[in-house]
This record gives sequence, structure tokens and C-alpha cells, in this order.
Amino acid sequence: MRLPQGFADDVRNQADIIRVVSDYVSLKKRGANYIARCPFHSEKTPSFNVHPAKGIYKCFGCGAGGAVFDFIMQIEGCSFPEAVKIVAEKSGIPVPAIQENEDYKRAARERDIVLRLNEWAAEFFTTSLLGAAGKRALEYLISRGVTDQTRNLMRLGYAPDSWDALGNYLRERGASQSEIELSGLVSVKEQGGHYDRFRGRLMFPIADSQNRVIAFGGRIINDGEPKYLNSPETPVYSKGRNLYGLAHSKNAIRQLGFAILVEGYLDCIIPFQEGIQNIVASLGTALTDGQVRLLRRYMEKPRVVVNFDPDSAGQAATMRSIDLFLAEGFRVDVLAMPTKEDPDEFVRSKGADAFRRILNAAQPYIDFVVQTAVARNDISKPAGKVGAINEILPHLTRMRDRVERAGYADQIADRLRIDSRVIREEIKRAATNRLSSLDQKKLRAAQDMTQAERQLIEIMLLNEEVRGSILANIGEEDYADLATEAVFSAIIEAAAAGSELTYASLSEKIEGEAERTLLSGLMIGDLAWAGGDDFETLLKKATEALVSLRRRRLERKLDSIQIEIGQAEHNSNTERVLQLFQEKQEIKRRMLKLTA
Repeated sequence: MRLPQGFADDVRNQADIIRVVSDYVSLKKRGANYIARCPFHSEKTPSFNVHPAKGIYKCFGCGAGGAVFDFIMQIEGCSFPEAVKIVAEKSGIPVPAIQENEDYKRAARERDIVLRLNEWAAEFFTTSLLGAAGKRALEYLISRGVTDQTRNLMRLGYAPDSWDALGNYLRERGASQSEIELSGLVSVKEQGGHYDRFRGRLMFPIADSQNRVIAFGGRIINDGEPKYLNSPETPVYSKGRNLYGLAHSKNAIRQLGFAILVEGYLDCIIPFQEGIQNIVASLGTALTDGQVRLLRRYMEKPRVVVNFDPDSAGQAATMRSIDLFLAEGFRVDVLAMPTKEDPDEFVRSKGADAFRRILNAAQPYIDFVVQTAVARNDISKPAGKVGAINEILPHLTRMRDRVERAGYADQIADRLRIDSRVIREEIKRAATNRLSSLDQKKLRAAQDMTQAERQLIEIMLLNEEVRGSILANIGEEDYADLATEAVFSAIIEAAAAGSELTYASLSEKIEGEAERTLLSGLMIGDLAWAGGDDFETLLKKATEALVSLRRRRLERKLDSIQIEIGQAEHNSNTERVLQLFQEKQEIKRRMLKLTA
């Protein structure tokens, strides 16, 4: 989606963040702000704040924060242009048409056509399910424990066992033959003509994150093959970029902070019906990185519990999915069913509480990897031990916690009856090879924001005159390597350009999501000294904060030099020791000067 130049700024300036946010949560006025229970995590006491004057929101529970477009992108899991369009529509701001090339306009028309025909098809299938032709399919759903409420929510239906029932219905609604072909709802005969793609099947509409029907999955009711049949790829559907059930589960995933991934439609539907609602299905295909990235949108610290079928195909799919999730920064656990039942069978036979209990006991992915490798190799023989180690090693080297990694190395060595030093050496060699290719900057840990950082930034945001005095004295070395480095840089850049220091003007200069969240927290707080202190007092507080930052930087430098001195003494490098002592004395002199 393309937007006219400047339109996003117009929407941002005109939109009422209270009006937009109140469509999703119940806001209560408290002073100048509004509060609510956070929509992004589960909480009993409201910690979600909206500041209408500044046009920003901040949750002091989970840390979510930003401006109105950030809120929509986070809660809807959509792109920036989509968020602008949603905010505009909620604010009654017309979205202007812009000149597009013919390819773009044709693609947009095709998407609209397929979405419209899919909606008509969904209506046709749901009506058919409740008619005489759908009796057997309806009985099947009842036998699988699907309630009327769930059937209506998921819009389950039935495709009659007819070659042209749906095609005729769509033509009666006004669709042309070329449009029906485009939708993928019919197939083209080799000798000419068309026939309905789905016949005699229980129908599962597949929706996007905005709950628009983009495709269908069909399960055969009578004898026949294939057992499951999905829509082909269309202008609105790519099987590697969608997840079944996401439209209904995204809020629970966001609030609980993790998702359960299953294989089948009913594996998703039955647990959801019984209250386990942070669950999605992979559409019966091999998981793709596109599906993983889609799921990641809804979690700040992404975690997934993979719960594929307990058969050999399901276990192989679990192994493939682990690497995809790890590559996107997920914490990955694996739920191995204690019986040979699928998730929907287990919930129906044992109940939702029993499922929750085994869910809470889901094992870290590395345990699953070890068990699978041991089961696949004859570890009573040397070749089998080598095979198992080779399968396990790539996963061990990816573990960041050294203590945890060492513990697993010992466990694996004990399991394989080999010396743990062998595994440790292999891990060390593999890890060294990986580290040599990593950007060292990414290894630097972000430091927690100190009170001095907070105080200095808040005063700089509050008072233009004090800000000018601080900018004349602060240097990049004063805030380098701090958690707030990006915020300081944005303030200095905006002030130098003469820009107003608003969340919008500063956040566009900050790339990291965590740093933008930090900024929103700094801007939404009511400053303790706001409107009460004069210039001299504010300048004194700002200067004290800057001195504190400089002292902290020098203390870190002292610690680093002391370590180097120890290493130089160990190596009997007298010349280097003397040099480091001189540097140490110079730093101490500078620290004394700071307190003078």
C-alpha cells in the first residue's frame, strides 16, 4: 500500500489517540492522562497510560509505548502504511486516491475481487452445512466436540458433493468466469470448462490477521483423496505467510507472551474452544520463515511451544521448525504428548486442565533434540555416538547461557558414556568459528538507564534554555555506550536542526524499538520539577546529572585499566604496567576535578 506524501503527518496531527485506543481498551481519566489495563499483557491493576496532549501511550507493566501508529501496528500486527490507513478511517479522515501505475492498480483490483468472492463462498459453505447436504459433515463436527458457538465463530461450512454448485452460486451473485478462476475456487478442465475445486468437504475458512477470508481448507467427508485440500496461491493467499486461527488468537498470544503451534485445524479449534486461546496451526504445510515472522509480530519476547502430532512426520516437522524459530529470536519449547493422541483428541479425552498441565511441563527444545538424536542413533557403538553428537552439537553452540550449555554437555556426556571434555572442546571449537563471523557490536550488552540519564534527558526535554547550556558542554563520549545513547543523539540532532522536541520528531531518528519505547516512557512521565523550578535550579540538577555520567564513565575506564594491569603483571610486562599506572593516575586526577 502506498500513501500520498505527507499524508501520515496529517493523520498523526489530526488523530485523537484517545478515540483510537478506546476502540480496544476501556480508558478511565486520571488527571491529565487516561489509564486502562494493558492490552499487550495480562494484568489486574491498570498500568497502561495514554497522554492525549503528547499523543503517546506507555505501559509501565510490560514497557510497551509509542505514538498512535505504534499502537495500531502493535495491536493489529500490521505495517506502518496499514496503520496509517486504520487510524485515518477511525478518525474520519478520507484516504486520498493517488496515481498508481497500471500494474499496481490491477493487483489491487484482483485482491479486492478474490476477497469478495471468498466472502461469498464462506456464506455459501456455512449455509450448505446447515442444509440437508451438510448433515453428515455437521454430525462429524458434533462427534469431534465442536459447539455451535465455535462453529459460527470459525465460520465452518460444507462444500456440497457437486461439480458446479459453488460456481453457479458465484455467477448468480454477479461474478464473471474469469473472476471465479482468479479466486482459485474452481479448477480448469484440460478439455475445457470448469468444476468446483472443493466437493464433499468440511470447509475451514482461512482468515488473515484482520479476519478477512483469504483461502479455504477442506477435509473429505466421504471416501476419497486427498484427505485435506487447500486453496491454491492467489493474489491474497500464500500458504507460507499465514497461520490458521491467528485472527482469533492474536490477543491471547500478545497477553500471555507465547504461542502454541499445532498442525491441524481441529488441533487448533478444540483447545481454543476450551479456553486455550493462544494457539495457531501451520496450515498442514512445512513451516516457513514467513509464518515465523508473522507470529513474532505479536510478542515482545517471543516464545513458542511446538506441539506437532506425535507421529514420525510430526516429529520431523518439529525438528525443522526449531531452527526457523531460533533464527528469529524465539525461545522454543517442545510439547511431547504423553499419549499418542493429537492435541484435539487429548483435550477432548483428558480435558483442558490436563492439557494446561502438560503445557506447563513443555521441555526446552534442546532436551527434545537430545532425545531425538539418541533415539535415532545406536549409541552403544562409537559410530552411533558420533552421529548423535553431530546432530546435537549445532544446537548446543547456539545456547547463549554458558552455565546451561555446560550443564547440558555434562548430561549428554553421561548419556553417551563419554568424557564431557570431548563435548566441551567440540562446543568451544564450533563457537569460536561462529563468533569470528559475528558483528562484535551486537555482542555489547545494553546497560540499564540510570537516574542521572533519566534526569538529564527529562530536563533537556523540558527547558529549552537549560538544553542550550547542556548542549554547549556535552560530548558524544558522555553518552556513548549508554542505554539512552540513541535518545541523546536524537535530542541533540533535533535541537541542532531547530526542530520541536516531540515524540514524532525524535522517534523517527531512533531505529531500535526498545529505544523508542524508552523515549515514550521518558516523555509520558510527569516531571517532579515541572513548572516549579527556575532556570538556575534546573541547570544545577542537569549539571549534577552530567557530572554523574562522566564519573560513571571514568569509573568504568578505571575498572578496565585495573584488569589490564593484572594481565600485564601476569605476563611480566613491566613497561606496560608503568604505562597503565600513569593512565590510572590521570583518570583519578580527572575524577577529583569533577568533584571540585
